[in-house]
Parts: sequence; structure tokens; C-alpha cells
Amino acid sequence: MYSLDINFLNDRVERPAETGRPDPRIVQDSPRPIFLGVGVAALLLGSVVGLWVFLQSRNAALAQRQAELDSELAALQAQLSEVDTINQQISAINTEVQALGSVFNQIKPWSALLQDFRDRVPANVRIGLIEQLSDEDSAAATAAAQPSPAAQPSPAASPADPNAPADPAAAPAPPATSVVQISGLARSFDDVNDFVLTLKRSPFLEAESTRLLTAELIDNPTQIEFGEGVQASDIEVELPQVVEYTISSRLTDLPASELFQDLERTLAVGLTARIQALRERGVIQP
Repeated sequence: MYSLDINFLNDRVERPAETGRPDPRIVQDSPRPIFLGVGVAALLLGSVVGLWVFLQSRNAALAQRQAELDSELAALQAQLSEVDTINQQISAINTEVQALGSVFNQIKPWSALLQDFRDRVPANVRIGLIEQLSDEDSAAATAAAQPSPAAQPSPAASPADPNAPADPAAAPAPPATSVVQISGLARSFDDVNDFVLTLKRSPFLEAESTRLLTAELIDNPTQIEFGEGVQASDIEVELPQVVEYTISSRLTDLPASELFQDLERTLAVGLTARIQALRERGVIQP
């Protein structure tokens, strides 16, 4: 029987013997991340520098604008100062005009008063004196007036009491206005009472303060003169007694603008023309 011998050593390839340690493989890293980091840093630094330059230019523009606004503000403040000065002058002029208008508005012309009294005096009453007194003089005259009881008219002879208040309620104290006293002669007490009642309806007087101070019978002071050739001793004339009266009142505190129609009625044309002119200019409200 045959046997098969195989020699593997003869077919082996001879390899050089490896001596020492094997050389390590050199691995080289890519530089791309370094370039990317440098680029990002440069980009950030450029952005910061650009932003800083923009802010500096913006601040410079804002500072210039602020300087322009400050200059305009200074000019406006100067103009406002001039406007305030003009407004003060206008206010002073308006105050003077209002004061002047109030002076004309408080005038009560005597021509209008006399015409109103003339229209209201009864036929049998004669006015002898009209006085304008202060409050002190009026109080002294009222205190000195002592009417005689016998001279007062009886209730039957006097249909109305001129001293009776128009309203029983307590009226407030009258303002400090001028006091007017009218004195004269009348034929009877009734005529005096009628005169007092008509004066109470005068728009220029206060009805509450119009009252009769004194009224008494006196001998008629009328002087009778005879013609030439007539002896006064040959003729005996006996005149009836008359009533001597004194009436006191106060001028109304209503402004002349509210008495405009009454002033026109009494022909106070000068004052009405001034009031109309002041109304047209807005000094006095209509």
C-alpha cells in the first residue's frame, strides 16, 4: 500500500525576518475647523466694529440734532417771552377798558333823574329842592326829622301808607349808594302820598328805601304881589295851608346798561350813545 507524503516546507515562500517594532502610521488632521473658527471670530469682530462705528455716527447725528433743537427751543422761548409780554399788555388794556366801561355803566345822569321826577310829580305837588347826600348826612337828617303827630294824615284821609314796606319779609341791607332827598310843598297829604307811591315805581330809585321823612301843615309861603296903584292893605288875601314834605330815597344800583330804555325815554342821549358804543366793542355785555 502506498503512502502520500506532502512536504509543505518546500512550498513555503521565504519572507524576510521582521526585526524591531513596526513603524506607526502617521495620521494628518484637516485644517478646516481652524479656518472656520478664525472666520467666525473675524466675522464677529467685524460686526462689533461695524456696530460701534454705526452707533458713533448715530450719536454724532443725534448730538447735532439736539443742538439744532436747543437752538430752536431758545428761539421759541424768546418768542414765548414776547407773547407773555404782549398778553400782559393786553390784560392791562382790557382792565383799563373794563374800568372805563364800568364808570360809564354806573353813571346816573341828573338830567334823566329830573326828567323822571318831572314826569311823576302830581299836579298839586311842587318840588322845591333835590339834594344828593352821603349816607352819614342822610342818617343825621333822618335822626333830626321829628314829624308832628298832628301833621300825620288820618287813615281815612290817607288811602295808602307810603312808609309801609312793599314786602313784609325782611329785606337785605341796601348797598352803599347815593341818597336823594326831595323836599317841597303839596296841597294835601294825599298828594304827598301819591308822589311817594309814584317815586317807588321809578327805575332810578330803590322802592324799598323810598319813604316819607316829614310832612306837616304850614302857612302858605306864597308871596302875592299887586299891580301898580293897588294898596296891599286894602286887599286881604288868605291862602290855604300847604303840606311841607321831605322824601328820601336811594339811587338804584342797577347798571346804566339795564336802564337803557329808561335813559332813552328821559332823553339822556349822551350816555345812551356811549353805552351803545361800548356794547358794540364788547366792553359792556348787552
